[in-house]
Amino acid sequence: MSLQSKKMVSLFIGILIICQYHLIAQAVFKVSITPESIGKEETATLRLIIDNARQVEQITPPALGDFDVISGPNQESGMESINGVTRQYIGITYVLRPKSIGNFSIAGSKAIADGKNLSGNSVTLNVTKNGSGKNSNNIPGGFGGLSNLFEPVAQSSFNDYILKKGENPKQKINKNIFLKVITNKTTCFIGEPIVVTYKLYTRLKSESSVTKNPSFNGFSVIDLMAPGNTNYSIEQLNGREYNVYTLRKSQLYPLQAGAVELESAEVDNAIHFIKEEYFNNQRNEIDEFFGNLIPTAIPPEGMLDEKITLQSKPVTINVKPLPEADKPLSFKGAVGKFNFEATVLKNNFTTDDAGKLTITITGEGNMSLITAPEIIWPQGIEGYDPKTKDQLEKLTVPISGKKIFEYTFTVPKEGSYKIPSIEFSYFNLAQGKYIKLNSTPLDLTISKGVGKKVFTNDKLPKAPTDGISLGLSATIFITSISIAILFSILVFMWLRKNKKKVTQKTEPIIPSSIASSLTEATIVLPLEPFALSEEKMIQGDSTEFYNALNNELRQFLANTLQIPLESVSKKTIIVEADQQGIAIYTRLQIEQLLDDIEWQLYTPMASGNSMEEMHKRAVEIAAALSRPLS
Repeated sequence: MSLQSKKMVSLFIGILIICQYHLIAQAVFKVSITPESIGKEETATLRLIIDNARQVEQITPPALGDFDVISGPNQESGMESINGVTRQYIGITYVLRPKSIGNFSIAGSKAIADGKNLSGNSVTLNVTKNGSGKNSNNIPGGFGGLSNLFEPVAQSSFNDYILKKGENPKQKINKNIFLKVITNKTTCFIGEPIVVTYKLYTRLKSESSVTKNPSFNGFSVIDLMAPGNTNYSIEQLNGREYNVYTLRKSQLYPLQAGAVELESAEVDNAIHFIKEEYFNNQRNEIDEFFGNLIPTAIPPEGMLDEKITLQSKPVTINVKPLPEADKPLSFKGAVGKFNFEATVLKNNFTTDDAGKLTITITGEGNMSLITAPEIIWPQGIEGYDPKTKDQLEKLTVPISGKKIFEYTFTVPKEGSYKIPSIEFSYFNLAQGKYIKLNSTPLDLTISKGVGKKVFTNDKLPKAPTDGISLGLSATIFITSISIAILFSILVFMWLRKNKKKVTQKTEPIIPSSIASSLTEATIVLPLEPFALSEEKMIQGDSTEFYNALNNELRQFLANTLQIPLESVSKKTIIVEADQQGIAIYTRLQIEQLLDDIEWQLYTPMASGNSMEEMHKRAVEIAAALSRPLS
């Protein structure tokens, strides 16, 4: 197949997948609560999530009168892609503390998505007198703003908010309130976790809100606190006690070597002082004042408010590269301590059946970044891309749990086969060396079947229970559209090729005013936005492929969204796409693809297995952005 034909097929596949997504995927509203049983003093997380919606207009939460809302509503969104099947979701979460013991049914959640009214399922929470030890704060976190730092806790009482005669309020502020970044280490290897904590230390009375989030560029980030929560404690620093509020706590996994700077966070503070002469006369009303009620007996001249923005000092993390000596060929960036096992569902089956090989990796380390081990399939066995399942405890440091890769394979001829030993390697931080693990070879005995067709795709989309299932007529309709799209593309490219031959010597000059109006009226999809990366993919050069795809995708997005190339970043792309009304599904696709490309660029060994899938995703994004906005 020629290069031009491959490009046409890639574009066709991208448009076809988008068409099928809009025809098949239905918005699904799911409500869950974790854990399902807690003690009276513990908290649970309520999640209201909408899957596969192109546009979410409204989410109405249930009545929560039986609970104290500790945090929320917090917005949650994301996207995951398994073997090219993409699922995107958006929703809100609450952290709830029950007011009493008993069984509570939470129902009545409503939502409007893609113009349809959706009802969420009911959930039940069992609240016991004694604690369960399953307190859940596992919510995708952010560095959220704090509207008020006064919490129902027994704070240590300091009198530094009393302003004595002759005291300089700014000097007093500098001495008694500051923002501090704490890391458990400043030197590590690629893939070795670092715990970073942002804390506000204060001996004053203030309202504080976070106005600038720290940047974690170059790291994979797992937040260890629920968004909007602040853990309160009393700590001593340099011989003085402070009220301390933990604003954010995260574990970071470095993706590249070098000196990487954690940018500063910023917190705006409105600080309240009472002048000493007025404080002595109104001592009984001070507590009421700092409960956010203004004491009527204190005149305005007895109070002094100051505003200040605090910045944390930048912290530099020195990330060391993993050693090149003795690095196994099978090493793909796993860092930690792991066990490895490979099994088959059945050792004996017929040519009519599909086999299943399962690889299970357990342990602790940068598990969310572990990729599928390479399998050398013996001649006569056809293997397919794996499906990945995660069972991870992301609140442990490092991440612990299990990662499972399931491979489907077929054997068209009877006989005896042997899947050779599969190798998985990782870098052990404690021992400072690479460890190689090998599975036991797997023997297969295949007998002749009756000749029925083998279906290897066990991931066909299932219609939601509240959606409309697609029958034979829908399948015919989709197939007809697919053929029509392919035919249209072929005709268009033939016309373009012949038009190019006629006009290549006398290309017309379009006046700028006319060109501007044409640009505003239509959006044209460039036919070869990813030509170089496709060429590198065909050559099998994974390193150059990801570099080319990164540059081509950013160039394409800069042109399409009209962003200067020199200012292109993931943040500017997402903000501009949002402002231009690009569908949330497409925005999530862009964000996820940029993240995946960045990971491949900075991983110790780029994976060639993902090139075709990532190129296809880029084509899908280009096709989606080429359509006029509704």
